[in-house]
Parts: sequence; C-alpha cells; structure tokens
Amino acid sequence: MTICERLFDELELRGLTAYGLAKVLGVHPTTISNWKQRNTDPPSKYIIAICGFLGCSIEYLLMGEDTGAPVVTKKEPVPGISENGREMLALYEKLSERDQLLLLGRLQEMASPMLGDSREKNQKDDARSAAG
Repeated sequence: MTICERLFDELELRGLTAYGLAKVLGVHPTTISNWKQRNTDPPSKYIIAICGFLGCSIEYLLMGEDTGAPVVTKKEPVPGISENGREMLALYEKLSERDQLLLLGRLQEMASPMLGDSREKNQKDDARSAAG
C-alpha cells in the first residue's frame, strides 16, 4: 500500500475529510483531490501535519508499519464539533488572551438574542435578592 492509499484509507476510517485536511495544510482542496486521483504521495513538507491531522505516527504513514513509534498528536476538540467549529477553535487558540476575551464577549452579545439572554435575567434576579 502506498502513502497516498494509507492517507485516504485513514481519512475514511477516522471520518475525516480531504477538505478538512486541505484547511490544516493551507492548500486548496483540489491539491488533495489531485493526490488521490493521480495516486501521488504528498510532498514531504506536509507529512508531519498530515500525521497530526490523522493522529498516526510518521512511521505508519510512510511505511505502513506501526512499531510503537510516537504518534503525532493534535489537540482533539470535543467530538461532534463541525469542521467550521474546529477551524474557529484553531483560530481562537492563536489569539492573545486579551483578544480571546474580546471575542468571547462579542460572541455572547451575538448569541444572547438566540438564548433568550437567561444570563442577564439571572443577574437581575441576583441583584433583587441581594437588595431585598
């Protein structure tokens, strides 16, 4: 089995998409499609990132053997998060702590109409309890 075949087998096995891989690698999705259609191996500069995306060892991807070599790990978001959610989380983690807090505040403002702003109601109830 070739590197290319292992790559696409692992994508399918793990329920991952070529589109998600393209985003991680910073390439156009057609690049990934071309690897598959032409049965060409990805350039070596992408191997570590591909293994991180797949959660497999470099040795396994390159040679098909898993002899206990360290697995290239990535931070796994909570299962069930969409690809857009994963992308948002990855971008969020690149921000400074200050910018993360600003973004969280803005997201809370945007979501409050959808959530019925129960948090604001709870704050008012707490203020009444303390006053009364």
